[in-house]
Amino acid sequence: MLDWMTSLSDTPHCSHRNHTELPLTSDCRGSFDVLAHALAQCHVDRVTGALCVVGDVGGIFHLRDGAVVAVESPGSPGAKELLPHSGSAEAQVVAAAAVQDGAFAIAAGAVERCVLGESIDVPSLFVPDGADPDLLLTETARRLDAVASLAFPLSPYRDRVVPARELESSTLTAKRREIIEHATGRRSARDIAFAVGRGLYPVTVEISRMLGEELLEIAPPETSFSFSQWGLGSLLPRVEPDRPS
Repeated sequence: MLDWMTSLSDTPHCSHRNHTELPLTSDCRGSFDVLAHALAQCHVDRVTGALCVVGDVGGIFHLRDGAVVAVESPGSPGAKELLPHSGSAEAQVVAAAAVQDGAFAIAAGAVERCVLGESIDVPSLFVPDGADPDLLLTETARRLDAVASLAFPLSPYRDRVVPARELESSTLTAKRREIIEHATGRRSARDIAFAVGRGLYPVTVEISRMLGEELLEIAPPETSFSFSQWGLGSLLPRVEPDRPS
């Protein structure tokens, strides 16, 4: 039995324990490595079951013959939450997007261990043929690198944002207006993603860009919560970007 895998009877509930994570950089990604190893082995063994990722935020990968048919995580909206906001997109397209976004949400957090158990209830919207774990992991790594390379990287679970100044709404896209409306200083990128019914990854990228354009700023302590529920670091140590003179 591999180190990442323990008996499900040892961990009867897929609980998400608070965990302090070091800043996640492109060359230091312990959480991703643990997850990648577990999913790759499940693919080789053609596992049908539930891979429970214990950590912060954690989640569950639903597997069928080694392929990932659904991902559930408190870090990202599921297909049912995304579908009403997806316009004319087909349900299966939304389900596939939710799988990819859920994998990103789990990998962007802290992974303590992965526990393999029997199948549990699969979400009503899932990918019938399943996502290839190798392709899923490749795209997850690309997304982690993309967020880490942004001019203003942030933690999708810790950093809370507020508008930086009075803005003329007519100059903003509809998606940016939605983010501004929900940027109360008490919401992180994860919270805003749920509020607007969009994936965690695109919302995190857009907020980072808006921070760089000085449309948003990190909420000061008196506005934000005085504690961090998630305890996670930024995807890179955040530094103030150089401002044009």
